[in-house]
Amino acid sequence: MSSAGWARSATPEWLDQMAAATTFLSHALLRRDAAASMLEGLRTAGLAGSWPLEGDAHRTGVALLEAAVRESASPEALVEDFDALFVGPGHMHACPYESVYRSLEGLTFEAETMQVRRFYADHGLQAPAFNREPDDHIGLEVAFVGQLCLAALNALEDDEPEKARQFVSSARLFVAQHLGVWGPDFCTHVIDNADTSFYASVAHLLLGLIREFPRHSGDAIPLQEADA
Repeated sequence: MSSAGWARSATPEWLDQMAAATTFLSHALLRRDAAASMLEGLRTAGLAGSWPLEGDAHRTGVALLEAAVRESASPEALVEDFDALFVGPGHMHACPYESVYRSLEGLTFEAETMQVRRFYADHGLQAPAFNREPDDHIGLEVAFVGQLCLAALNALEDDEPEKARQFVSSARLFVAQHLGVWGPDFCTHVIDNADTSFYASVAHLLLGLIREFPRHSGDAIPLQEADA
């Protein structure tokens, strides 16, 4: 199926599911103190097994999320795991910035960061810590995909199918050129190094989300060509 055909086939139900999934994942990846309250909310509502998307990676992630709810890791242990994976001090097991994975120097605020910034700007968005923290944080990229899916859903509800198709096409292109290029490596690092079931579950669920977007020939084009 062509990318345009795939964009037209995105249903309101799928868009709503993607918006919900990206909200959960971006919150978990951006907030070091979020995990404990998220797990308590899942425990109280009995929703750990109610992930909206399907597929092998999603099923593995849901099983780990249910395990995390049962294990009831302390808030301190969850914060320690977040810091060891994404913050430091010292070596981060799963650095959360795209340019570290893709740039020649392996640094932040490289060309990849600027291209992600332009993607956001093209849709009227800006990273919250503009020029202080890199725009290509994994949590921000996931949130951006969710915002595009939500915009597409709103367009469909407003009876603007062509506008909705454009938002979905933008989401697919962003995953193809950014999140889907480095996100799987990031997820592997998390899975291999997480000390808690919660963050292992987040990585598997993110892998499943990335796989919701089909890959086409030429998707992972070099950054220089993408800017041409």
